[in-house]
Amino acid sequence: MAQCPECGAPIDPNATSCEACRLGIEEGPPPPPPSRASDPKQYAIIIGSLVTIVIVVLILASVMGSSVCKECKGSGVVVCLNCKDGRSKCLLCKGSGADPQTFSTCMKCNGTGVSSTCERCKGRPKKSCPSCGGSGSR
Repeated sequence: MAQCPECGAPIDPNATSCEACRLGIEEGPPPPPPSRASDPKQYAIIIGSLVTIVIVVLILASVMGSSVCKECKGSGVVVCLNCKDGRSKCLLCKGSGADPQTFSTCMKCNGTGVSSTCERCKGRPKKSCPSCGGSGSR
């Protein structure tokens, strides 16, 4: 015989309430709440929203983005193209030591390919970037 869940009194299996405490008896425990099935459409919407947000942030970053000077690449300094490796190349033979017009020894550098001082930068290979004024940004 079954017992009342409230007072513990014996109850008839066909009864709808307990005679001792007048508690209404249900047929078994209440059913669990229905679980929601995972909806692939919901996941697609969430992933699509995240991708859209990332794309918008990337576009905004590129538009507003970095204002790095393109000429000096943010360093604020430009290097002489003639003597950037520490040697000042002869402008006539371009460092080869041979005169390109006469195919003989370069008369300006005596075949060494190097001049005493760079003719372009006058011995100062590094200077402040003229584009950004040395700040490194536009």
